[in-house]
Amino acid sequence: MDDLKSRVAYVKGLAEGLGLDDSSREGKLFRHMIDLFDALADAVTKLQEDYADLADYTEAIDEDLNDLEDDFYDGMDEEDEDGDEEEMDFADDDEMFSVECPECHEIVYIDDDMLEDDDVVEILCPNCERVVFVNDKEDYEDFGEYTEEEKKEAE
Repeated sequence: MDDLKSRVAYVKGLAEGLGLDDSSREGKLFRHMIDLFDALADAVTKLQEDYADLADYTEAIDEDLNDLEDDFYDGMDEEDEDGDEEEMDFADDDEMFSVECPECHEIVYIDDDMLEDDDVVEILCPNCERVVFVNDKEDYEDFGEYTEEEKKEAE
């Protein structure tokens, strides 16, 4: 924004070269207008500097987010160059098991740590939100549907 500051300085020089008297009405008007231009040029310069700082900061956040996404989603349902989807690879992870949703057939991966709690935990399918696993140590048909006894009780 050096161009704006230099233009204000040029106008100041022109006003001084004209020899306007600061005691006259026209001289006061020009002096105040030039001071206003100078203040506006300073404000615009400051705004542009702040904008450049925010743009740099936003770019850094975007790069950090991309790094986190790469780390988090590494190997998860990515499409390869042929357009085929690759399944998640949990072969090395002994603390995970998978369950297929009986309704939408989505594979749901469950971490053993989620089931160590003494409370009853229901795992929902992220696709259709149907219960796919319950850790209450009771036998449920199709993970979450009623048993024959419960169906009879409900009728």
